[in-house]
Amino acid sequence: MKQKPLGMLRSLIVISDWISFSDPDKPTDMRWLYKNQDIESVETSSVIFIPVDFSRLLLFNISYILLYGVGIYWTKFSVGKKAITTDTRYLTGLVIPEEKWLNNHFSTEPFVFPPPYDFMIAGENLLEFSFNTLQVQEDYVGQSRRAFERGRILTQLVFPLKEPLVMLKKATENYEEFYYSPAPMRVLISEFYNEIFVNEISIESTNSKYEENIPGVRRIKPNLLEIFPKQWSNEVYLNGLRREVSNIAKDFALIGATMVLK
Repeated sequence: MKQKPLGMLRSLIVISDWISFSDPDKPTDMRWLYKNQDIESVETSSVIFIPVDFSRLLLFNISYILLYGVGIYWTKFSVGKKAITTDTRYLTGLVIPEEKWLNNHFSTEPFVFPPPYDFMIAGENLLEFSFNTLQVQEDYVGQSRRAFERGRILTQLVFPLKEPLVMLKKATENYEEFYYSPAPMRVLISEFYNEIFVNEISIESTNSKYEENIPGVRRIKPNLLEIFPKQWSNEVYLNGLRREVSNIAKDFALIGATMVLK
């Protein structure tokens, strides 16, 4: 049986504990708010992201990785002692210091995109899964790899994060988040610009609903063009990037989500 084409799909990235990954030095007395209510506890703050391309940014002799694609930030938290609530923000970008990426991902290899390996070396909080390995394999070695990867993706992604995974699948199927023109760009930042920006979402244009407080992210602001002027000020480049994001959203909806969830 021949392998089916994957379109633009290469890999799926999971950050299982976004707060610990992005903001390990967060003050212990920092309050998370949700609709003007104090949060009792944050049970889960996770990111699922499907990259289509990347840029390497160098500022103050610090290198950062800016990934483009489609993704979701999902959090599960307690407003009161018994009230459990979930909320999400859909993403089109992810910024991580390259040193943090390497420490949590490829421990010996330089950052390579697309990944040349079937299996990804990943840390405790940052995981990566290859779509290539999830395809039907003809030979015994490939079948063994696929069985191993299926088990890994079930235990580390589908079982703990099925709800946001299904939400991302529906969002890419319905086109509402990633297909309308012009689709807004929304970038989740681990840290950037000499730690001036830590654990934030930067968006292209004002959106009052999207900018509402969400537990696990310090702030959301429409300051994308201020933070990344070289990357986002060229409208021709930006339109091309929107098309790529839309295309990988379509590939995930039609191909990738089925491979992961079946």
